[in-house]
Amino acid sequence: LALVRSPDLFELVEAYGAYLIESRFGPHPAVPEGVANRIIEISIQIMLEELGPNLWEGILERCVDYGHTFSKLLEMVPGADIMHGEAVNVDGFFCCVLSFLRGFVDMDTVKRVFACMKSLNLPTNSVDLKLELAWQSCKDAIEHRHGEQRIPLITEIGSSVCVSDITREEIGRALEVMEQFQH
Repeated sequence: LALVRSPDLFELVEAYGAYLIESRFGPHPAVPEGVANRIIEISIQIMLEELGPNLWEGILERCVDYGHTFSKLLEMVPGADIMHGEAVNVDGFFCCVLSFLRGFVDMDTVKRVFACMKSLNLPTNSVDLKLELAWQSCKDAIEHRHGEQRIPLITEIGSSVCVSDITREEIGRALEVMEQFQH
């Protein structure tokens, strides 16, 4: 949610996330009092704001779908050792790279997101994220999102747009960019 909806939440996670994971969201000397609760409060508030008015999913262009396009098939690969949240994070980073290729964000933003994810010990890639799987994920999205891909991409940290025209070639280029990172 931080990437697509709240720069404030991203900055809190970026600055204190690793410490909070270490302390299991308990007190930590490097974390000011109230930060853990604030992260949880902002997250809950965003989910309520995004999902509450759209209970019947009349609006299908939703930022809360960020990380849920490529992750479904990643989780379903036979023998894959990846949990749902991990697959969502891989998907989220892949979408960040797609955002870069579209010119929505610069490489410094991609590197910042990558550094934050790595500081939280989250996976940013999977051996199973290959062209065929990613392209099939786009086709599946069309089937499940009423005839459109509706893939959320960040336009800056805390803001997003849904796109429905990602091509197979674009996915191939994104996979090449992914190789530049030390996952």
